[in-house]
Amino acid sequence: MKPVEILGGINLSVPEGSLCGFLGENGAGKTTLINLIVGLTKPTQGRIRIFGNDAISKEAKIRVGYLPERPYFHEHLTGEDFIKYFGALSGLKRSDQSSRCEKLLTMVGLGTARKVELGNYSKGMLQRIGIAQALVHDPDLLIFDEPMSGLDPVGRREIRELMVSLASSGKTVFFSTHVISDVEAICDRVAIIKKGQLIKMGTLGQLLNDYTERFEILFESQTGKPNQELALESVQKLPIGFKGIVLGQEKLKEALSRLIASNAKILSVTSNRSSLESYFMGGGNSA
Repeated sequence: MKPVEILGGINLSVPEGSLCGFLGENGAGKTTLINLIVGLTKPTQGRIRIFGNDAISKEAKIRVGYLPERPYFHEHLTGEDFIKYFGALSGLKRSDQSSRCEKLLTMVGLGTARKVELGNYSKGMLQRIGIAQALVHDPDLLIFDEPMSGLDPVGRREIRELMVSLASSGKTVFFSTHVISDVEAICDRVAIIKKGQLIKMGTLGQLLNDYTERFEILFESQTGKPNQELALESVQKLPIGFKGIVLGQEKLKEALSRLIASNAKILSVTSNRSSLESYFMGGGNSA
């Protein structure tokens, strides 16, 4: 079969202690990159380092906790048995397994379900037990692949709150998603990937500052159809009046001043603001 390049030109750096959302469409290469980071796949070019160590080294892996997109859980095990099992696999002493298990299940909100078999867990509970297993060996870096996939709104909120709590405790959290609102809600840093290319990496504020804010002004004109002297990018006639478009705060101030001076009645001002969605859909280009 002809080789296909999935990723190319990726230069990604995540600061310690950050909560970083890895945003991209389905098929953009998010899972492939995560598989490289956790050492499940080797890159054909380039290097991946975790806390200064090669990603496939023991020194790196011992500091990483991982939840895959489609994890497999032994349904006959209880939550308690499941965590103890992974504790044993990670080298946790038998004398420490029970206390560690109790702490983790309480942390992820499953303390009362510790004796319940995983086959009876809901999707949200399975995601939380998956996060608990990633924390068994107390890693510094947590990598979650689509951790909120398939969850209802309550489950999504619970997982978001849990990730925020982990980051607040000093963990570095890196998670992939294609849901923009999840990234906007909790992340301090964002990486955006499209078709195997990293198109932007930075704080949420940095990304939004790169995009020009767009405003819609609904108004009633006392002089018929408005003219271009009102500093509007475009004007559309509506049943309730007119809709004018302006780009940027300064243009908005100018347009409002001119509209008021012309005795126009301002009905509303709406910002199609510089949201992450605007940036993502625009491919990282300013309007």
